[in-house]
Amino acid sequence: MPRIVSVGLEEKPLTPEELEKLLAGVERIVSKHLERVLRRRLEELDLIVEGELSPDGKSLRINIDVRVTGRLIAPLSYDEVVAEAIDEAARWLEEQLRARMAQEKDGGDAKSSRRSGYADSSHGAS
Repeated sequence: MPRIVSVGLEEKPLTPEELEKLLAGVERIVSKHLERVLRRRLEELDLIVEGELSPDGKSLRINIDVRVTGRLIAPLSYDEVVAEAIDEAARWLEEQLRARMAQEKDGGDAKSSRRSGYADSSHGAS
């Protein structure tokens, strides 16, 4: 389900280089969460993290596609585990973008960055 979060991109646009680092972090967090929770159950993991940055760098859309296959050792909802992993990555991404904005303001109030600039994190789980 798509989620739109204001993180101050309108005040400090994101560069393609910054986006690349953030996407790598999102991919790492999702992968590690799934490996940690599923452990021996995990047989195959296909993970695609894509970011669409507007030409002016003021808006961002993140798409996460996860396909997990594994053994059924005990009752477990793979969809729920995938959703938890994506939520963890989305929280990390939001924190990183807010911290970036707070640094710009030299330690200013990070809450004031919520007014403009949007990051849209959507995900698909199967």
